[in-house]
Parts: sequence; C-alpha cells; structure tokens
Amino acid sequence: MLPLIDEELYRDAFNQETGRPNQSIRLLTGLHILKEWFDLTDEEVLEQLEFSVQWQYALNVTAEQAHLPRRTLHNHRVRTLQSERAMLMFERITQGLKELDGLSMSRQRVDSTHIISNIAVLTRLGLMVETVTKFLRELQQEYPEKLAGLESIFSKRYLEREGYFADVKKKQARRRLPVVARDLHELVVAFAADKQVQVLDSYGLVVRLFEEQCEVVPADEDDGDDEDGGESAGGPKVRLKEGKKISGDSLQSPHDPDATYGHKGKGYEAQISETCVPENPYQVITHVNVNGAHESDQHATPAVIDGLYESGMAPDELLADTGYGSGENIVDAAVNGVDLQVRVQDPNAPARRDTFIEPGSFATAVEQPTAESDQPAATADQSTAETNQPATTDEPIGIGDFRYNSTFNEVESCPAGHAPLSNEVDDQRRKPYRATFDGCLCSGCPLQGRCPTRQPRGNEHCVLDWRDAKAATATRQREQRGAEFKDRYRLRSGIESTNEELKGGHGANDIRVRGRERVKLVLFFKAMAVNAKRSGRAALAALAAPEALAASV
Repeated sequence: MLPLIDEELYRDAFNQETGRPNQSIRLLTGLHILKEWFDLTDEEVLEQLEFSVQWQYALNVTAEQAHLPRRTLHNHRVRTLQSERAMLMFERITQGLKELDGLSMSRQRVDSTHIISNIAVLTRLGLMVETVTKFLRELQQEYPEKLAGLESIFSKRYLEREGYFADVKKKQARRRLPVVARDLHELVVAFAADKQVQVLDSYGLVVRLFEEQCEVVPADEDDGDDEDGGESAGGPKVRLKEGKKISGDSLQSPHDPDATYGHKGKGYEAQISETCVPENPYQVITHVNVNGAHESDQHATPAVIDGLYESGMAPDELLADTGYGSGENIVDAAVNGVDLQVRVQDPNAPARRDTFIEPGSFATAVEQPTAESDQPAATADQSTAETNQPATTDEPIGIGDFRYNSTFNEVESCPAGHAPLSNEVDDQRRKPYRATFDGCLCSGCPLQGRCPTRQPRGNEHCVLDWRDAKAATATRQREQRGAEFKDRYRLRSGIESTNEELKGGHGANDIRVRGRERVKLVLFFKAMAVNAKRSGRAALAALAAPEALAASV
C-alpha cells in the first residue's frame, strides 16, 4: 500500500521555499489507515508505532524513527481535510490496487448505512437546553459583561442547573418546554442587533433552533393557555411547533450542526459502493460519500454515479436496492454509460398476504390492471424469440413492452417486433418523445386494440408518445419479474456484509468525530483499510496456493 500513497497531493500544503513535511506523508497516511483498521485512538496509534515491530515493519521505519508527537497526526488530518485530498488519496490507492491485481470494475453494487457521529441522542427538551447552555458558556467566555447584563434566571437555569433542568421527569418535560422556548426567544431578541454576539457560532445555533422549533403567536391566536410549570410568561407569546412541521434537516445537536434526522434516526447516511465481479481475486470499495440522514437514497444516486464517473471507476452495471430506484435515476445513469440495475415499485406485482391461508386454498384469479397507455404489462417477462409480444393474448400492453435504446429516448421495436419509421423529440409536449410506426403494419397487427399506440386524426401512421423516465420505470418493472433479472440481481445483497464489516469490524458504528467532513474523512481511511486488508488476504491466499508452493520448491 505504501508505494500507492501519492505524496504529491500535499505539495501545495507546504511552502516550496521555506517548508517541507517533517515526516513522510506515506508514514502519516499509513498510520491513519492502520488507526481506522484497528479502530484506535491517537494515543494507541503512537504507542503501537513506538513499541510494535509489526507496525514498524509495515510502515518501513526503524525503531529509532518510530516516534511522532500527537500534534503531527492532528496536523496531517487537517491538511487531508483540505482540497478533497482524502477522496483523491482513496481513489488513487484504489486505482493502484486495480492495476496491480487486475481488478475489474465492470459490475458494482451500492448501498447506504446509518452513521452516528460522536453526539448524544437528545430529546427535544435536551436539545433546546443544551443549545442554550452552549451559547451562554461561549458568551461567558468571550463577553462576560454581556452575560451579566441578562437576567440571573438564565445562569441559574442553564449554567448552574439548580434542579430545574438537571433532573426532569418525563411528565415534567412538557411543562419545561414552553419555558425554554420563551428563553430562546428572549436571547434571540436580546442580541439581534449585537454584531459582536452575532458572529458567535453558538448564537447562530440559537437562532436556527428557535426558527425550526418555535413560532411567535399572534395576539388574535393567543388562547391564554400557559403551561410553564408556574413560571411567569410575560412578553410575546411563543409556541412550540408541532413535530410534523419540523423538517428532517433541523438541528439535532449543538455539537454537530451537520447531523440531521431520518427514518433510521439521527446522524448521517454513508453511501458505499464496491465491485462485485466474481472473477476478481477480491472486491474493493470504490466510492464513499456521506449525506444527511434525512436525504433519501434516491436523491443520492446521481452523486454516487457522478463520483464513480469522475474517479475513472464507473461500472458498466450498478446494482442497488429499491431505495435508489426511479425512472429518472435509471435514465441519468444511462447517460453516463451505467446500467442501473435496481428494483422499482411494481403496482402489478402480486400483493403480499398478511394473514395465514391454509395450503391449497390460494385464489387462482388475478386482478387485471387497466389498459392505460403508461401501464406496464402484468405478467412475467415471457416473449417469443422473434417478437416482444406478451405470452398471453388477453393481457394489456404498456410502454414497458416496447424496446428502447439505453437512454430510453428512442424506440427500437414495438411488442410485435417492428421498428418505427422515425423517432423525434419535442420538449414542448407533455410527453416529449414520439415514435411513428407504419400504419399498414399496425392495421394488420394481432396486437391491435391492446397496443398503447394511437393514430392521430388525418394521419395514416400510428404514434407512441412517452416520457423517458416513465419508460425506464415500466421497462424495469417488466424485467424484474423475470428469472434473468433475479439471477443478476442476486449479487446486490453482498454489500450488506461490507457495511457490517465497516461498522462491526472497523468501528464505523461508533465514530469518534463530529461534523460531516470529519465523518467522511474517517470513512475514507476505513475504506482504505478494508481494501488493504482484502488485498493482503488475497496475496497470502495466492502464496499458499499449491501451484505457488510447488513453484517455490
């Protein structure tokens, strides 16, 4: 691995005339890979460097050279965070492994896994109290006279914690929340014109929290109900927003403002892709990205494909689960030359039964879908060798039964196997793409009456209008009912074990940093560690192979 670490990535981080790295960039990067390999702290890393002969051998240093101050590790991480060096380092090491071991990148799989940074999972009351406390502590440190100008109740409640918030039972929390909401409002108003306080990050969090969680009640909406645990209200009425009105990208911790909330909880979603080519001696992680927990995988798909494309490791085929599936993503991937093999929701798939039915009592009747023009066929992907015709004579035909080019903006053939006379596009139409078929062939076609093509008034030919994303969805719905898709798609589930390897084997489930960029940095090093480990194991297996042993005799 050491020769694959590109030190030139750090050239612009040092003064070319007066400064240079005190330590080898390869040594420092190698230390961080080993740090995340074994999920160690900085102190443990430095101890291993000084006293472990294995580490010294792996890092190519002598016992006399095996000493570093802790600040050197810190400074290297700071420089690696700049200019996307972590991503570039990861990509170049992965490319190097690809060339050294002859790895194919043609087929890959992608999945997301939930990551929590080094934050406490706070309740709504805990979040509001901790945010106010953080601000008052910073105010006390920077401008103690401004803190003294506030009412003493703020210091008692949030700095001294005289029992009011220190030990609140669940039933008391609802009565404490309105109090904190009013305190938030008072602090926002008190320093709204103070330019010195406005630049404090903690004050910005107070403003953000108030805007996300609270609202000022107009006088005509005040019902006089005041649940404040006996505190005097006074001033404008402030009301807590309903939970359903609070966005998932709202503040979750004052100590990590980047963390958001999604259906898996608070934190981040890590996007991980890896190769899944059976002929490879081992599989490598090819892409790492981090987005908010509130962001769906569907919206993250373009970034994953763009990242693979820009790194030069884009696959011909990318396997993903249903969360990544949409017609738009399939089309966008195809534009970049990637065949996105992903399950999409199929309205015509047999409904799952939630109740037990005795054997032999299953119904034989199948509900028939409507014959809407954009509706895909309802049966399995069974077509003759010569045509695209559905196997039965009574099933409806939809746009999914036509054959398209890779980007779904041109029809190649109809369900009867006939090529269109022409393909055209008009962005002014609701369905911009149109294929024109020979009217003579259509008039004698046995599929006439079930086909979604139409014959415009005064036109002797038939036309099919469609949207590329809709055609991609319908086509995939048809394909995923067939055995071929299921056989190809079987490899996708292997990414789950990689996520577990990162979290259970390398500590990604308990990351000791905060902030999106630092979380991403740690994951890059952990991914490098996984790739290094897999490469090493494959090399050892090759050396232990009978033919290798025979050659060495």
